[in-house]
Amino acid sequence: MSPSTNEMRLRRYYEALSTGNLNDLETLVSEEFVDHEQLLGIPATRAGLKQKYTLLRAGFPDLHFVVEDLMGVGEQVAVRVSVCGTHTAEFMGRPPTGRTFAVTSLGIFRFASGRITEHWGVFDQMGMLAQLGAFSS
Repeated sequence: MSPSTNEMRLRRYYEALSTGNLNDLETLVSEEFVDHEQLLGIPATRAGLKQKYTLLRAGFPDLHFVVEDLMGVGEQVAVRVSVCGTHTAEFMGRPPTGRTFAVTSLGIFRFASGRITEHWGVFDQMGMLAQLGAFSS
């Protein structure tokens, strides 16, 4: 079975995040976007989404996403993504460690009129922090 149009759009979304072409989010994400996977202090909007990935790319310039699984039904698409990066610059007040991380992220996206309108997600933050040495042994 060939991928749906929304599945292809979601692949383009992750490609934009991987390459740092965050301006591509303007065409992929609706102005009414709501992110249910919030970071403290970042609005749950399209502008907040760009802010979140600008912050991540500042600390992890080689941030990269690989879509492992996509399952679409109607206006919703579920995804499992591998995420990796190298901590080469300050991130959230932590100096660079030079360490890399590789974790899994799960998400559900809702589309309307060909654009992403909502996102629910789970990102393995504990795994990421442990790999970066944030916890003492």
